[in-house]
Amino acid sequence: MATPFPTKTPADPDRLIEAAGAFGTPVYVYDERIIQRQCQALRTHLAGLPLRLLYAMKANAHPAVLAVIRDEGFGIDAVSPAELALARRVGFAPEELLYSANNMNDAEMAEIAAQGILMNIGELSRLEALGRAFPGAAVCVRLNPSIGSGHHEHVVTAGKHTKFGIPIEAIGDVLDMAKRYRLRVTGIHQHIGSGIASMHVLRDTMELLLDAAVRFSDLAFINFGGGFNIPYRAEEQALDLENFQEGIVEPLLDRLPAGIECWFEPGRFLVAECGTLVVQATTLKEAYGVTYAGTDSGMAHLIRPAMYGAYHEIVNLTHPEGPIDAYTVVGNICESGDILARDRQLPAIRPGDLLAILDTGAYGMAMASLYNLRPLPAEVMIRRDGRLELIQPRWTSEELLDTLYGPYFSGRLNA
Repeated sequence: MATPFPTKTPADPDRLIEAAGAFGTPVYVYDERIIQRQCQALRTHLAGLPLRLLYAMKANAHPAVLAVIRDEGFGIDAVSPAELALARRVGFAPEELLYSANNMNDAEMAEIAAQGILMNIGELSRLEALGRAFPGAAVCVRLNPSIGSGHHEHVVTAGKHTKFGIPIEAIGDVLDMAKRYRLRVTGIHQHIGSGIASMHVLRDTMELLLDAAVRFSDLAFINFGGGFNIPYRAEEQALDLENFQEGIVEPLLDRLPAGIECWFEPGRFLVAECGTLVVQATTLKEAYGVTYAGTDSGMAHLIRPAMYGAYHEIVNLTHPEGPIDAYTVVGNICESGDILARDRQLPAIRPGDLLAILDTGAYGMAMASLYNLRPLPAEVMIRRDGRLELIQPRWTSEELLDTLYGPYFSGRLNA
């Protein structure tokens, strides 16, 4: 059965068409106003807490996006040395950064320590390595509260079947190790998954972390993680921010130890809805009862449907009033899994039509690849005044090859 005709629509379809006309397709278009809206909404609904907000920059690390979030007063949760370096270039100070890489090696650990950036450690063996190398250091410890949640099993980051975090039952071992190496555990952290819509799950895991907090004498903050959901389908429920005061803030205030800050680290919630991938239909094909609409993009530019079975609303920007038909929207990558939407009810698609793939601001370009040596999309920002700004041009094929393989062809590798 075909998916019903969509009712979720872009905030500014005319600007998307204008961006495609000015900069070509495929193109990621981000709306600065939506990023600001999401930042301000979260802060408003968490008002009253001793609060610090970080942005999980793995969701979308473009410097223009980071700058908007920096100006909204957020810090950064980073997971690689390059993410940290980028955050520093954009203007985040070391004290605004938390380093949450997993399975780092000794060289990486030493590099981060030399920058004076607090590390979030989720393995007892790495905690011991930190203690041996830097006795007396401050550290945040990532705990696995044994409860996980998320929109797909691959994004559930707590529970009994995940690589992340030290089991909460092993707190005694953490404390013993901290004492042995004089480590100051100034923060404890959890992150249970991505795409969490249930306030009850959030509250249950917060209670577990609050129970654990009383065992740490040097604690300055509790980081409750992120993973807040956004509605990808029109009928989906958004995260219930309106009841955050009663469901999250008040219970935290009742139990929060004196002098302890509450940290949260959203990624998707801040940027998913700001982004739209605009592609052009290139080909129509009927085969065995299926109508395929081929496009000039695909899974190399948006991997979420292939990797997670993720749903993204698709809107026909240039033929919105056409007769409705069922289409399987596919890309230009040589993989059978290169499907952006299967059996979707859409206004008639014609070669040349512009299609908007919604809510792609998070884990869209951030997870894109150069598979099949297809250049990445251009990126454009709709500024607060409505101006379109090109923030990343699309490479030509020659520019792609020069970037990837230039040293080989120039002979510099063996010079």
